[in-house]
Amino acid sequence: MRTLILFLLAASTVFAQKRSVMVEAFDYSAVLTATQAIFGTQVPLGEGIRALMVQRIAAGGRLTVVERKKVDTLMKEQDFGASGRVARGSAARIGRIRGADLTLMGDIVVFGRDDRRRAGVAGAGVLGVGGAIGGYKQEDKAVVVLNFRLADTETSEIVLTGEARGESKRVSKGAGGFFFGGAFGAGGAVDMRSSNFAETIIGEATIDAVNQLCAQLNGQANPGGVATSRTDDLDARVASFSNGSIIINAGANAGLSPGQTFTVYRKGQEVKDPVTGEVLDVQTDRIGTMTITTVRERIAIGTYQGAQPPRAGDVVRK
Repeated sequence: MRTLILFLLAASTVFAQKRSVMVEAFDYSAVLTATQAIFGTQVPLGEGIRALMVQRIAAGGRLTVVERKKVDTLMKEQDFGASGRVARGSAARIGRIRGADLTLMGDIVVFGRDDRRRAGVAGAGVLGVGGAIGGYKQEDKAVVVLNFRLADTETSEIVLTGEARGESKRVSKGAGGFFFGGAFGAGGAVDMRSSNFAETIIGEATIDAVNQLCAQLNGQANPGGVATSRTDDLDARVASFSNGSIIINAGANAGLSPGQTFTVYRKGQEVKDPVTGEVLDVQTDRIGTMTITTVRERIAIGTYQGAQPPRAGDVVRK
């Protein structure tokens, strides 16, 4: 069994640490008037862009996206798990929410139409309301421009900036024309990830801009530079130990690297709240040290020195 585990670990191709990013809603104050004209009311355009960005970045696989918009929901579940009312072993642990290395922020600087040719049009239409009426051939063009900046959350330094321009064109003949999203004006609730938005001309331009922006982020080998090792608060567990080799349940995703040394503790008595049953503290005894030799994405392998051998579940800390 151990031979099989080591073979699978050696076959892993994931060596680099993926940095974590939180995505803020994009500011759209510069295009507020255009947005109201398109949708017929004020809509949370910045939140829509944020939702699209989260989806695309997560799918790209270069960065780990952490939830912040509804983090309160996650915290409530953790608190519920610590209440003693959840089956043992199935509760989410407190203190395991991952911090964000990077923060993605941005502005929507263009959101509307940019018609280059309008010949023989009877009356000017408003993007979002409908096309002009009359016999004509018209080329409509929707443009969305996003400016973005990626900041190091710890230092506030801007580590990457850029701009993404999305476009979509439609040609209409005769009476009628294209509608650009009037169906999305009800109550200001716009699901910009839905298929009917994606099929509109402004939706196509928006998704084009988002895809280009995400391509810039995902095209970076390590967006934002080399991640700072943050292992002072490491709280890992021993997964297995055999023949002097120790494996723990933390790796590159926790900022670990070969050569680092950690202390191994044996868990002792738990100190619980007498009313709620919540575990307030766990007494530990130092039993040895671990020096990391090999790091994978979610585990680390190392050598162990100590008076007694570690066992699965023992605590590994700085």
